[in-house]
Amino acid sequence: MSTEVIDIEGLKRLSGNDHGFVAEILKLYTERTVKDIQELENARSIQDWNGVRFIVHRMRSAAVPLGLKDLVVLLRKVENQLREDEMEEVDTRLNEISRIARSALEDARTKMATA
Repeated sequence: MSTEVIDIEGLKRLSGNDHGFVAEILKLYTERTVKDIQELENARSIQDWNGVRFIVHRMRSAAVPLGLKDLVVLLRKVENQLREDEMEEVDTRLNEISRIARSALEDARTKMATA
């Protein structure tokens, strides 16, 4: 998968080029994603798969407006797999979700300074 980058132009279009709105969305994303990653790791470590499914659903909802397409697709796959109780490759995909989410966090922090 390619390195994810937040689509700041998409956010600007969505907001009518309101830089304050863009900065606020990025701030909210970073705050929520830090918590989501921690909660995801905790739920995974105790094999709370319903909890993991809930968290990946919430993460998907947050990633859509930021243009994180690869992350959204991966989150949807894991959510569907867990709904169907299909555990094949879930651990690998959760590792990739964490990696991409951390990369998106760094990108959001960088872009907040310029929004």
